[in-house]
Amino acid sequence: MYFIKLKIYIMGRQRDSKLVGTFGNVIFYNRLGEYCMRTKPTAVKRTKSTMHSGLNFGKASSICRQIRNLVSNINPVKSDQRLMYKLTGSLNKFISWKEKIERMSHSMPKTLPFIYGFQFNSEADLSSIRAIQPIIKSSNNGVVEINFAPFIPSQSLHAPSVTNYILFKMILVRSDLEKAEANLLGKSDLEIPFTNDSFQPAVINIPGDINPDDLVMLIISVQYMINRNGDIQMLSDKKRLPCGIAWAGML
Repeated sequence: MYFIKLKIYIMGRQRDSKLVGTFGNVIFYNRLGEYCMRTKPTAVKRTKSTMHSGLNFGKASSICRQIRNLVSNINPVKSDQRLMYKLTGSLNKFISWKEKIERMSHSMPKTLPFIYGFQFNSEADLSSIRAIQPIIKSSNNGVVEINFAPFIPSQSLHAPSVTNYILFKMILVRSDLEKAEANLLGKSDLEIPFTNDSFQPAVINIPGDINPDDLVMLIISVQYMINRNGDIQMLSDKKRLPCGIAWAGML
């Protein structure tokens, strides 16, 4: 184990004084006409473990930034930075969890923690729509298959009564966790009629070369196209526009 010394200090402003000098471990000084104070630098040990954790967080932050750009076209709240910080935290936890699982020689579960079910819109929960339970398979010829079970749109998709049809906007993303890279494998739109009849979505095929250690995510945004005085337009209420990670795994 080794450590690196970092010099850090805490700075603040003087409110009711104009002191210059040193008292104990506090330095009082004038900076551009403003009287400030700071603690003397102290040495902080960084172990191999903390350095590794910092590297993982950097990878998570980089991947999150790339995913944010890939999802922006279908994300109804793409300007919400808080959710991006939350995604960085989730990715960081997942990377650490994955390393622990691999050290213990355990196989990956079908549902990956911290990633699966992440919501890009905190006002609408994609996982509450039970019809959205895709099955993802990777074929030998480099094609990813996306399958949905049949469902009745009027009963399963939480659509308002004035809905004309529903759109599933989907993007499939692969992330190389070691290189901290996220790439778009493909995207697809699924148009679903608003009926009381059973609907069987067609199988969606997306070409893409995937490595065994790649994290693959299917992100789905649901958009309701409503009839408003004879004009078909998208429902704009963010509380009715779920967008999230509907599937996450390693193929």
